Amino acid sequence: MSFDFEALLEDPVYDAFALSAVLTVHSHAALTIDVLESTIEVEEAVAGGVIMGSTKPSVTLRLSDLTAASLARKDMVGASIVVNGIRYRVMATAPSSTSRELTLILVEDP
Repeated sequence: MSFDFEALLEDPVYDAFALSAVLTVHSHAALTIDVLESTIEVEEAVAGGVIMGSTKPSVTLRLSDLTAASLARKDMVGASIVVNGIRYRVMATAPSSTSRELTLILVEDP
């Protein structure tokens, strides 16, 4: 008998802290998933080639939720996600600290 220790550690976190979000990826139907909301530090190039540090909203989700909907990390950039009633656009993705999750770096979509 084998145990999925990562799931044993992560599932209670999602059960306690996850928010329901609606992810819309290009031509796919809207997908309701659980996400962990946070912020992430990024570096952005601004006028004159200057690199500035900034904080962006982000969400972390389970990769299994994406694969169950036939989606992958490469499909996420440009997708739309609604979290807490706010619509965001996915500007980039970043791997999380585990191989089971993906972080979406967001920008508010007016």
